[in-house]
Amino acid sequence: MRNAVGLLVMVGLLSGLTGCEDDGGGGAGGGGHDFGPNDPDLYVVMGDSISAGGGFTWPSRLSAMLGKPVANEASGGQHATEGAARVDGVLANYQPGYLLVLYGANDVITGASSSTIVESLRHMVQAAKANQTIPVIATLTPMTEGHSIFDGGVDAVNPEIVQMGQEEGVAIVRLDQAFGDGTAYLEPDGLHPNDAGQQRIAEAFYDAVN
Repeated sequence: MRNAVGLLVMVGLLSGLTGCEDDGGGGAGGGGHDFGPNDPDLYVVMGDSISAGGGFTWPSRLSAMLGKPVANEASGGQHATEGAARVDGVLANYQPGYLLVLYGANDVITGASSSTIVESLRHMVQAAKANQTIPVIATLTPMTEGHSIFDGGVDAVNPEIVQMGQEEGVAIVRLDQAFGDGTAYLEPDGLHPNDAGQQRIAEAFYDAVN
C-alpha cells in the first residue's frame, strides 16, 4: 500500500501557466506505456533541499499544475548516492507512474566526481524502468554568490547527465537552460531556488511529463 506521508494533492487550473525550455530528451508522457501495477496518475519526487525546502515548493506547484498527486520524497542534505540507495524502497512503497529526480548539488559541493553522480542517477533511472515507472531526470541548477566556487562542478556534470539520459532514452529536464546564469531564480545563498525559481522548476517538469 502506498504511504500517504509526503503525498501532496493540490488541484490547480492550467490557465495562465507558461511553459519552459525543451527538456532535451523528448516528452515523458505515458501514452502507450505499460505501467503494470503502478498508478499512472501518481508522481514521486526524489532529491535534496532544492526540492524539499519549506513553502510552496516546485513539487507542490507541479501537483497543482497537473491536478494530480505528487509525493515529495526529497530530503535536505542528501546526495545522489543516497538517492540510489533509497530508490527501490520508494518505488515499492508508492508504485508511482513517474519518478522525478533532481540530485547532485550536494555531491558537487562535497567534491564527488561527475562519474559517481551520473552512475548514481543512472541506477535510479534503471530501477524506475525495471519497475515500469517512467523516470524523468534533471540537470543541476547553477550556483552563484557564496556557492559560485562550485559552479564549475555543475558545468562539468550537466553534460554527462544529459548524455546518460540520452543513452537511457528518458526525458531530460534542462534546468541549466531554464535558469540561465541563475541570478533571477536563486536565493541570496546562490544555491536554493527562490519563488520564481521554484515556479521555473515546476514548469520545466510539467513540460517534460506532458
